[in-house]
Amino acid sequence: MCPRILSLLPVLQAVLLFSCRPPCTKDAEDPCAAPMTVVVQRVVDGDTLEVDPPIPLESGETDKVRLLCINTPETKEEIECYGEQAAAYVQDRVEGEEVTLYFDRDCAGVYGRALAYVMIGRSMLNQELAAGGYAVMIDDYFADYACCDEIQEAADLARTDGLGGWGSCTGTPWQ
Repeated sequence: MCPRILSLLPVLQAVLLFSCRPPCTKDAEDPCAAPMTVVVQRVVDGDTLEVDPPIPLESGETDKVRLLCINTPETKEEIECYGEQAAAYVQDRVEGEEVTLYFDRDCAGVYGRALAYVMIGRSMLNQELAAGGYAVMIDDYFADYACCDEIQEAADLARTDGLGGWGSCTGTPWQ
C-alpha cells in the first residue's frame, strides 16, 4: 500500500467511527451568524484556512477562518511535531473545495479570524483532525462551545490509540 494511503488509515478509521451519528449532536444556543458556504482558497496551517467569499464580521470582512475547539501543531515560526502532517491533511482534504462554515456564539477570535466548525458534507473537519491525532483540544477557551464535547471525545480516543501526534510526538502540544 502506498505511504499516502497508509498515513490516512487512522483518520479514516476515526471518521468511520463517528460517521454513524451526526458530528455534533447539539446546535449552538445563540450562533453569531447563519451557516455560510465558502471555497477554501488556501490552507494556512492545520487549524487556519483562507476562504472566498470573505466572512462578514462586526469589525469588517475576513478571509481567514480558525477552526473551533482544536489546536494543531505550529508550522510557521516555531515548527512543532506533526504540524506539517496536520497541514498536509487539511490541504488534501479541503483546499479548493466548497465547505460550509457553522458558527457558535463568537464569530471572531482575538486575531480577527472567523471562528467556525468546517463541514465537508456530513463530516466535520475539526472533529476529523482530533480523531486522527492531528489536533489537541483547546480547553481553556472553547470548552463550553456546542461541539467541543464531541471533538474532545474524538481527541481522547486518538490519544488512547496513539494516533497521529499522540504516537509520534512528545512535548507541546502532545502533553
